[in-house]
Amino acid sequence: MIDIGRDDYDVFANRVLWALFGITTIIVILRIICRLRYGPRRRAGIGLDDYITIFCLILSLVVSILITIATGYGLGKHSYELDDQQRTTALKYNVFINAILIWQFSLPKFAIIAILKRILDYGTRTTVAFWTLGITSQACIFAVSVWWFEQCHPIEFGWDKSIEGGTCADVRVMISLAYLASAYSAFLDIFFAFYPIPFIMRLNMPLRSRVAVATAMSLSSLAFVVSIIKLSVLGEAFAISATDPTYPVPYLDILAMAEGYILIICSSLPTLGPLLRAAKVKLTSRDLTTNPSGMHFGSSLHKSLGQSKGQRLPENNECSIAGGNSSSVDDIPLVSPNKLSSSNTRDFGIQKTVDISMTSEVAEPGSYSKQHSIQIF
Repeated sequence: MIDIGRDDYDVFANRVLWALFGITTIIVILRIICRLRYGPRRRAGIGLDDYITIFCLILSLVVSILITIATGYGLGKHSYELDDQQRTTALKYNVFINAILIWQFSLPKFAIIAILKRILDYGTRTTVAFWTLGITSQACIFAVSVWWFEQCHPIEFGWDKSIEGGTCADVRVMISLAYLASAYSAFLDIFFAFYPIPFIMRLNMPLRSRVAVATAMSLSSLAFVVSIIKLSVLGEAFAISATDPTYPVPYLDILAMAEGYILIICSSLPTLGPLLRAAKVKLTSRDLTTNPSGMHFGSSLHKSLGQSKGQRLPENNECSIAGGNSSSVDDIPLVSPNKLSSSNTRDFGIQKTVDISMTSEVAEPGSYSKQHSIQIF
């Protein structure tokens, strides 16, 4: 699948990787805005999943910068087109890139685990199981990362074959470790994409919201597809690297980083509900502000519904008036019905108390009836 006739993998990799980084950065920024703008009022502010996502994005930036520098020295070009100095420098950067890059597509799995905790509120056993899967995956990644430096002695011999007395281990060790780490990563991608769906569909939230969250999480299965493609070309890439070590590297870098970007984006999509709903309300209210005859009625509707007694119409009610469903991941209790029934009423957000006055005496001219007040919650 690696196009041997292509001579611009260096330029191609830079364009693709920086485009993916830009798209992912925009989505993560929107995610943080949603957390800061809508999170405090709904007890869904910045959490562990957000910190993991930000760290993964920073890691992606570091890798993209290193790849850009390495391609400047000839990474992605055929080795015979480079002089000894360019080849040595490009391969040196390649070792550092590969040792760091594998964390970029493995750590986002912890962001998936953390956001599933916020959505599903699963128990201790599920938490232990999920984190065990994630940590064992990181153990495989750590082994590959260390082996990139330890496979040759001295370490410099890995990128400078002119060093006398240097030796390297059999390349089949690296191939086996790479296959193991990539295959395990692919398994976790598909597992975390579809395993939570039945539990999400049983949440105490509107059907439309459940379907939206389940769909957003299942999109991470695209990372599984990328992993399969990467596994299918891994053997070919190592075979080419035996004689042309600088050429196929950017192709594998694109596949590896695309997997990480997909996981970051998919873990961020469920958090954008409040922002999307606010945009929908703004667009809808703009259409409702003026009727076909040109008469404005938006402010009068607001006053009649919410300000007739000096009260401000709650934000959620405004959404309902606009015709949308205001429930989302961040503004309703994401717990099972049995937990919901046992929780305190204060956990449900805004409570409304209605005072009703009733008279129990016959009204006579010139007299005032006594009123008895009760409260209905």
